[in-house]
Order: sequence, then C-alpha cells, then structure tokens
Amino acid sequence: MLALNRPRSYVLPALLLVLALFMGFYNLGGYLLNDDEGTYLYGAWRVSLGDVPYRDFFLSQTPLGFGFVAVLFKIFGPTVWGARALSYLFILGTAYLIYLASRRFFKFNKELSLLAAGVFLFTKHIYFLGRMFMPDDAMLFLSTLALYFALKAEQAAPRKGTSPAFLFGAFAGLAALAKLNAVLLPAGYALFLLFLLIKKAEKPAELLRKALVPALGFLLTFGLFYGLMLIFIPGTFEATFGFHLAKERAAVLELARLPFLRLVQFVGNHNYGLIPMAVAGMFLAPLFKDRKRALLFFVMLVVLAQVFLPGTFYLRYVIFALVPLAFFFGDGVVGIGARTKARSFVFPVAAVLILLCLGPTFSLKKLRAYDHDTRTLAAVVRDNTAAGDYVFGDDPEINFLARRPCPPRLVDVSGAMTRSGRITAADIRADCERYEVKFILVEKGQSAHHLKNLKDYAQFQSYLDRAYELVGTMPREFLQVDVYRRR
Repeated sequence: MLALNRPRSYVLPALLLVLALFMGFYNLGGYLLNDDEGTYLYGAWRVSLGDVPYRDFFLSQTPLGFGFVAVLFKIFGPTVWGARALSYLFILGTAYLIYLASRRFFKFNKELSLLAAGVFLFTKHIYFLGRMFMPDDAMLFLSTLALYFALKAEQAAPRKGTSPAFLFGAFAGLAALAKLNAVLLPAGYALFLLFLLIKKAEKPAELLRKALVPALGFLLTFGLFYGLMLIFIPGTFEATFGFHLAKERAAVLELARLPFLRLVQFVGNHNYGLIPMAVAGMFLAPLFKDRKRALLFFVMLVVLAQVFLPGTFYLRYVIFALVPLAFFFGDGVVGIGARTKARSFVFPVAAVLILLCLGPTFSLKKLRAYDHDTRTLAAVVRDNTAAGDYVFGDDPEINFLARRPCPPRLVDVSGAMTRSGRITAADIRADCERYEVKFILVEKGQSAHHLKNLKDYAQFQSYLDRAYELVGTMPREFLQVDVYRRR
C-alpha cells in the first residue's frame, strides 16, 4: 500500500517544478529595459574578453556575480538569455534550499515546505529579480546556502557542528564576493552569538569557537580573495566599499521618517502575501527558545537594518530578508492551523493576500512582453559605428547588445554617481574626448534618472551642443532617447 501511494507524493513537487521552469524560461530574453542589468551584462562581457574589473572599467559591485556569467559568455558567447538563465537557476536553487531547510530543520511537512518555497519563488521581487541578470541572484543563493549550514551547525552536537559552521562562513564570504550586502549575514550571526552569551546558553569558550570557525571560513573566501584584489587590482576599494561609503547622504530630519516609509514600501509592494503570516509565525513559534529560529530572526534583523541607512535605497537591498521570512511564514501556517477558531477566518484572508501578491508574477502581459525599442536602438548604433568605436549613454546595455566599448570610467553612471557628484560633466567631456566617443545616448522623460541628474547638467548639454549633433530621438518603452553623433 505504501509503495502504491508513494508516486502521489511526487505529483505536487513535479507540478511546482514544471510551473517554475515554464514561468522562469518562457520568453526569458524578451523584455530588456533594466539599466542596472545593462551595467552587469556589459561588465560580464568585458571580463569575458579579458578586461579586469576596477582596473579596466568601473563597476560598483564585487566581482563574483558577473564573474560566473563571464565564464558562461566565454564558453557560449554573450547573450542576455544565457545570463538570465543562470540567474534564474540561482533563484530556483534558493527556493529549493528553503524547501530542504523547512523539512530538515523546522520539521514542516512536505506540503507546507513546498508552499513556503513556492510563495517565496513567485513573490514579485524574487521572481522578477530572477528573470534579470543581477548580482543579487548569486548573492541570494550563496547566502541561503550559508544560512543552511548555519542552521545545520545549530542542530548538530557542539563538536559535530564545526564543519557546517566553517561552511557557513565560507559561503557567506562567497556571497559577499557576489554582492557586498552579504557581509550582513555574518553580522547577524555575531548578533545571534551575543544573544546566546547574554542568555548564558553556552560557555564563553564554546561561543568563542562558534565565532572563530565561521570567521575562518569567511576570511579564506572573501578575506583572501578581496585582499588579493586590493593588492593587485588598482581601484578595487574605491569601486566597492569606497563607492558605497561615499554615496549621497540624507538630511538628518529625513532619517526619522525614512525607515518607516521604507518598511511600508517593502511590505506593501507585493510582499504582503508572505510577510503578515511570517510576522504571525514569529509571535506563535518559540522564537527565542529555539536557537535556529533565533538565528533566523537576528539575520533578518540585521538585513532590515539597512532601512535606517541614509542615501539611495532600493528594495533589493533587503531582499534576503524574505528568506528567513519564508520559514516564519511556515511557522505562521502551523501556529494558526492549531487554533481552530482563528484558522477559519485567517486562512481565507491569507489566501486572498497571497493570490493578490502573486498576481503580477502571473500576468500574461508581462510574461509575453517583448522589447522592440531597445533592439532597434542597439541596431542603429551597431550599423552606424565600427567595431572599435566608443559609445556612451545612460545604459551600457546598448553597448553590450551592439558590442561596442564604453569609456572605462563611464560604464556605471547611475543616479547615485550623478546625484552625488562623483561623475560630472567635466569627467564626461574628458573621457569622451580621450576615447573619441562616436555616439552619446541621453535618456529623457520622467523615468530617466542617470545623466538627467548630473549636478552640472547645463555644462553637459553645452558640450553636447558644441561637439555633437542631435540626429534624432528614439523611443525606448516609456523613455525617449536623444541620439547624438560626433560632429
């Protein structure tokens, strides 16, 4: 009888996997408009050609995220589809780790574990991030793998937890090499150890061992590799830590309201399917009595602490918080399910919220979207330039698609760079003259936010009028792009 029923247990996972693969890979390369993705595509392409990041071109991220894709480009050639396919596999891997950890460490049944992983995977920010090539995807997978080993170390006997603890530190270091936000993972772990010390849950000597072993793993990955980069690759610190430390700062009065607004934005922007039930789970589960749940809480707390930082903020900065929240979501389902009176009201409300939350993910219009404008613009650039001609604009994805180089210092002219004054009209003029840039592409419209935010934009426009001629304006989805050609 058991053997006859066993195949049924694979039906739900198989259906979810088929749905995930279809939703992930259908029309994966159709929609192109994402300026951050363009920067990383260009960076991966240049690395595949032998360029060294920071020395040969500016990019404000640690290198592992686009290093993976550079290897892919080297083997199969540079394509948007290939880069995104690898990114989506990272997100699928993250969802699988959530399923696996839910079963092994929190003892959720198969259906609940699949639900937690599925809601995580198809939440708007996770799903659409996975269908773009961003360093966040590799960071999410490696960070979740690190968290998996941290949970395994807490479940194991003290001495048997040494190897998983080391692997936690090692994968946390690799995650930080993919994106610097992952340095918050060991910071959350340190806060967890401080909690154990205050609680007197373990002897100080044991806690010291629990701190040193992951630290060794972190130093042997992130510390060693980043240290070698600092020694041998000029510009490494300025392009990574230095860039982020020097971002524009918010006014002191803004700091009183920014955290609240950002948290509301985080919850309200289609994360309300996961977060309310997760918050309920934190109240209903033995949060500080169970060490594994306490670990999740402190990691999540440190990640969400970024809402208090001044300067530019994007929801993807705190995206890793959705991983521990997925486990607390499972706790919420279990806790409310055990309360007969509550579940008859809460579960229908939660189901409606989840369906509303996942609505944008399953939008046929978005799934079938195809960006003709970006391809047309790239074709115009390619057809009117030679292979070695330099091209510059708001989005280096045009350079990637047209296979044209960009002046090294001007690869990443993000809003943070222009608003803070780290890139000025004088810098652009100097580099465009040095490399004899053939075309300059300037995005216009309400959604434009890179060159448009130059502090000395008037001087930039004066340079354009003097050295270039406006040959036309082309549409790019909701943007307009002025195309300037060197006189």
